[in-house]
Amino acid sequence: IKETLIKNVGAGTIPVIKIEDADFGKKRTLYLKHYHDGRDLDLEYAEHTLKHLQALWRREVVLETVINEKPTLLKLTEDRLKLENL
Repeated sequence: IKETLIKNVGAGTIPVIKIEDADFGKKRTLYLKHYHDGRDLDLEYAEHTLKHLQALWRREVVLETVINEKPTLLKLTEDRLKLENL
C-alpha cells in the first residue's frame, strides 16, 4: 500500500522521460525514452506533449515507452499519434 501511495502523490505522479538522442537516425529527430515503472502513459497526454515538443524542436520527436507490456515507439504522423511496436 505504501508504494502505491508514493507513486500516486507528488513527484511520483510525473513520468520519468529522458533524452536518449538528439540526432536519431542522423535526421535531428529527438528520441525520448520513458522509464516505465509499471504504469503506462496516458496516450492523450503523450500526444499533446509530443505536439508541443515538435513545435519547439521544429523536427520530429519520438518517444519510446511500454504500452500493455510491449515496447512501443510513439510518434506523430499527420498530427495524429502513431504507435509502432519495437
